[in-house]
Amino acid sequence: MSQQMPRSADQSPEPNRAEITSRKVVSLSERLDPADDSLTTWSERYLDLAVRGVRSAEVTGKITRHLQRFIAWTTSGLGHDRLSAVTPREVTAWRDHLAAAGNLGRDGKPAPMAAATVNNHLAHLSALFTWITAHAPAGLLRHGDPTKKVTALPLPAPQVRSLSAAQVRAIKNVVDRIETFHELKGRRHRGTSPRVHAHARPVRDRAIIYLLFGTGLRRAELVGLDLDQLEPIHPDRLRQAKNARLTDVRGKGRTSRTVFLGRDARQALAEYLQLERPGDAAASTAPTALFLSAASVAVRHPHGRMSPRSINTIVSEIGRLHDAQMADPDRKFGTLRPHDARHTFAFGLSQTSGHNRAELERRLGHANDRYLRLYTNPPDDIAASYVEDL
Repeated sequence: MSQQMPRSADQSPEPNRAEITSRKVVSLSERLDPADDSLTTWSERYLDLAVRGVRSAEVTGKITRHLQRFIAWTTSGLGHDRLSAVTPREVTAWRDHLAAAGNLGRDGKPAPMAAATVNNHLAHLSALFTWITAHAPAGLLRHGDPTKKVTALPLPAPQVRSLSAAQVRAIKNVVDRIETFHELKGRRHRGTSPRVHAHARPVRDRAIIYLLFGTGLRRAELVGLDLDQLEPIHPDRLRQAKNARLTDVRGKGRTSRTVFLGRDARQALAEYLQLERPGDAAASTAPTALFLSAASVAVRHPHGRMSPRSINTIVSEIGRLHDAQMADPDRKFGTLRPHDARHTFAFGLSQTSGHNRAELERRLGHANDRYLRLYTNPPDDIAASYVEDL
């Protein structure tokens, strides 16, 4: 239910000429407290009353960052953060700025932001102004919602990111030998039984890779898994159970689904639960997470849960190890990303299920047609084979 935000009463006995002049410039129909014309203040009100506690912590953090970027950009350009000064021209300029230099490259210099990410920023800004329009005093937004006349950027054609069967085979070959890449090989370790670096968790990393490629989980879903979501939990039973699963996996849009585990994922998970997780769990307070950071990591969270970014590091390292063994540049991945595994799983599931849309929705946690089509695009070698004999 909409309600007008409270404004502080005027306590000054005499009119302030500076404020009178300011009111005439912005053409407000009634006297307002300075906070009522502050983009920062209204943004905080919106986050407190409509976002925090309503959206997930991850989404709340993303919305907060996007709005703070707009406020910082507006304040830097105009010299103030007056809400009434935000026009469609300013929003359009911000959109174009993000598209041209919204990111920071590895060299620390401005870099373009992807069109989909820019549009995500615009969507969050639009939600803010829709809320402000419903709650603001009359006359504050004299020309209405400034985001309504700003169009989103056109999205590029979806890119196929599903890996071919030969590429998946090569990745699994690296993952099956992952311990050898982490072994201590210095002169003082020669002749001793193989030992891995203190921070290395090759068995855990193998389980993560097989889980990504065998389930299509997003990285945030994977690090959000708790041990009690795994059925069965006992390693010996897990190896044998063909209906092993992860229950109540929380995805985007407050979706929840059951994820079944294939043979490779079951075997790798059972090995991790048996060999590596117990030691890291013993060094953690309330170790509820399925996957834990190495206990020897200095900046580790006390509960041990990994971050989504750590999944990026693990997957990209597998890609790097693969490429280091390839002399043929055409067979190198370049950069391997967690979402490549999701696309690969989706295409394989589409083929196996006979393109069963209901099954794809259930297992991917996504009902949007555009994304289902994107996830199930075939790799180039398979797409080329479709027309070979036509």
